[in-house]
Amino acid sequence: MLQQEEQVLSRCGSVIRKISRVMAVIAAAVLAIMMVLTVADVCGRDFFLKPIEGTYELVGIMLVIAGCLGLGYCQLNLGNIRITVLADLFSPRGQAIIFLVAYIIAAVTTGLICWQGSIRAWEYIFKDLGGIIIRLRLPLWPFMMMMALGFGWACLIFLIDIYLTAKEVFKRGSN
Repeated sequence: MLQQEEQVLSRCGSVIRKISRVMAVIAAAVLAIMMVLTVADVCGRDFFLKPIEGTYELVGIMLVIAGCLGLGYCQLNLGNIRITVLADLFSPRGQAIIFLVAYIIAAVTTGLICWQGSIRAWEYIFKDLGGIIIRLRLPLWPFMMMMALGFGWACLIFLIDIYLTAKEVFKRGSN
C-alpha cells in the first residue's frame, strides 16, 4: 500500500512540477514584457516627449500576473524566504513541526486570497459600472482570475507540503 501511495505521489508530483513550470514561464514572459514596456515608456518620454499611454496601469496588472503565477513554482523549489535561526535550534522533528505550522498558515492565507479573488472576479464579470481599467478600458476580471489561479495553485502546493511534513512529524520512532 505504501509503495502505491508513493507511486501516485510521484506521478502527481511530476504533473504538478510541469504545470508549475509552465506557470513560471508565463510569469517570466510577463515580467520580460513589463521590462520592455517600461524601458520603451521611459525612452519615449525622454527622447520623443511621447510616453506610452497606460503604461502605469499595464505594469501594475502585469505585476499581479507575474507575481501570482510564480508563487507555486517558488514554493516547489523552496525559493520562498525562510528564516531558520529559530528552527535550527530544534531537532529534525521540532523543525518539521515549525514548518508544518508555517505551511498551515500559508495554505489558509493563500486559500483565502484565492477564494476572495474568485468572488471579486465573479462580481467584476457582471458589474455594469466599474470593474475596468479606466484609461485602457480593459476588464479587470481576467486578471483577478489569474490572481486567484496563482494563489489557488500555491495553496495546493502548500497542502501537499502539509501532508508531507505531517508524515515526517508523525513518523514512528522520531524524536
